[in-house]
Amino acid sequence: MQPITAFSLLTARTNGFELNPLKIPLYFNGQHTHAFIAGRVIEGQYRCVLPNKTSGYLVITSFDCPFEESTEFSLFDEAFKLIATTSLAQMYDSFLLHSHWPIADNRLRLHYYGQFVLDLVISAGSSWLTARPKLKLIEVVNPQSDPQTAAAMAELAQRLAAIEKSLMWD
Repeated sequence: MQPITAFSLLTARTNGFELNPLKIPLYFNGQHTHAFIAGRVIEGQYRCVLPNKTSGYLVITSFDCPFEESTEFSLFDEAFKLIATTSLAQMYDSFLLHSHWPIADNRLRLHYYGQFVLDLVISAGSSWLTARPKLKLIEVVNPQSDPQTAAAMAELAQRLAAIEKSLMWD
């Protein structure tokens, strides 16, 4: 997977009020893709190789809702056709994505606040009926064993400690 910065979302305003649709138009290098995507903020985007060895795109979005943060994962082919989606969301729970990075051609490491770490895997369909790729979230059981994940966790802990220290009263 290769990080890119080509995608953007349309953010519309009418009479001073921001529209809040469930699906927002997706743009690639400023051009409308004719695809619509769930979410309001792009958290990450990658060019990737699909299981059939063609190129595709993975776009990670969130709705940026206070106290109920969720993450949406959308996989597109090169013609910007949506071919797979999954999400990490639970009512009254927050999944605030801290960082992410590729760890293989078909695998992305996702570090959420705290010690919650997942891998997003792009895999082939499980039967001849479903040849389309699938997105699967797998919890990383021992995230400290990977040096890059351990570094991300330490950086987050330091950042949170600095914020807490700045908020303390003398």
